[in-house]
Amino acid sequence: MIEKFLSADARNLRPSAIRALAKYINDPKVISFAGGSPNPETFPAERFAAIADRVLRERRNVSLQYGPTRGLPRLCEFVAARSRVKSEEVILTTGSQQALDLISHCLLDAGDIVAVELPTYIGGTSAFYARSATLAGVAQDDDGIVPESLDDVARKKRIKLLYTIPNFQNPSGRLMSQRRRDRVLEIANRHDFLIVEDDPYGDLVYVEGADTTPIKSRDRDGRVLYLGTFSKILAPGVRCGWIVGPKSLIDRVEIAKQAADLCSGMLDQSIIDEYCHAGELPGQIENVRAFYRGKRALMLSALQEHFGGRAHWTAASGGLFTFMTLSDSIDTASRIETAVANGVTYVPGSPFFVDGSGQNTMRLTFAKESDERLREGVQRLAHVFA
Repeated sequence: MIEKFLSADARNLRPSAIRALAKYINDPKVISFAGGSPNPETFPAERFAAIADRVLRERRNVSLQYGPTRGLPRLCEFVAARSRVKSEEVILTTGSQQALDLISHCLLDAGDIVAVELPTYIGGTSAFYARSATLAGVAQDDDGIVPESLDDVARKKRIKLLYTIPNFQNPSGRLMSQRRRDRVLEIANRHDFLIVEDDPYGDLVYVEGADTTPIKSRDRDGRVLYLGTFSKILAPGVRCGWIVGPKSLIDRVEIAKQAADLCSGMLDQSIIDEYCHAGELPGQIENVRAFYRGKRALMLSALQEHFGGRAHWTAASGGLFTFMTLSDSIDTASRIETAVANGVTYVPGSPFFVDGSGQNTMRLTFAKESDERLREGVQRLAHVFA
């Protein structure tokens, strides 16, 4: 009965293919390469416990109270300093997923065209579909967005914004070259559309010479909206992300956030604020990099051993994922049940492609499993695709 009362936006909501596999993420019988969750071994739990105890006892008037919609002022200033912008150009959000939702709410009308990478992050497309936007796919190779493809889409369609993840993209793990970033910004200027630059993985670098300088750093017109998060370098349970953009837009986003949740969790912000103010973030980032660097090397070695010569995968020079492409005749979605029966799971690639392609691809994360289970999981996966 309720169906007839649903809004047009509600009818456009899309379930997440990743969340559909969540039930296997913590099943000990299934080795999961599916979830994009950071490894709990990287969480600074003991330091957070000590800081939480202090802020609860000594700063309860802040940590347990409503707070500013834009976020704790000192934490906003910290983010602004890292981003090399003014604090008035920053708003803190309940994770970067809320940032995507708020930007979509403030910028998109039904039918507006959003250009996205092929493949792209499902959480981004979900936020855009929720506002009844139309999504247009842009080709990508190992250097990131193919400028000619973006220019071609922009000439044929009136793009309102481009959504891109230049640093170790989810799901592909690719790093966009700086030359491509220049081209992307030039095309955006020429065709007059905005860029939403999502950067949850930029600090997770595992190789020398990987240049993660944001597109935002060369933005002179306020055309680029930059999104970040503490989820991957600290812990996703402390829900804290941010948007960097022109003050005029941040003012609008603040009003939208007031309608959404009044303010993000003040206890979460208080813990992160104290942690960052104590100067502990750089050391934590180095620890996280070292942890995942080993996991990444093990995954790539296992893939070479079991899939060498019959598939190819991305280098995963940073971030949490590699993206594998098998022969054109294989549909990875059709083998999920077989994989689970063999005690392993992954995310089929097709949901990441808004043009319906990618049936022969899959996303694999090396973040979650122990070294032994990671090796065993790749071997099981090889049997599924033998």
